[in-house]
Amino acid sequence: MDDEIRKAAYKRWEDEGHPEGQHERHWREAEEEVRSKSTGVPQTWSSDHGGGVNPPSEGSALSEPSSAGELASENK
Repeated sequence: MDDEIRKAAYKRWEDEGHPEGQHERHWREAEEEVRSKSTGVPQTWSSDHGGGVNPPSEGSALSEPSSAGELASENK
């Protein structure tokens, strides 16, 4: 399996124009690709895609403060 991953990572590196410092990302992406092929389940989500940001929950207000004083009080 490592040989398949190596070939896929190398292809990604070539396709991107031989960028320096991207070997870990290329390997990780190739590894996910090869593993999903071997399990038959496509990779549809990666922890890299969320960026750690959660959408607001229902009922949460996303309005801007009405005054500078209100903004200052929120930062305390």
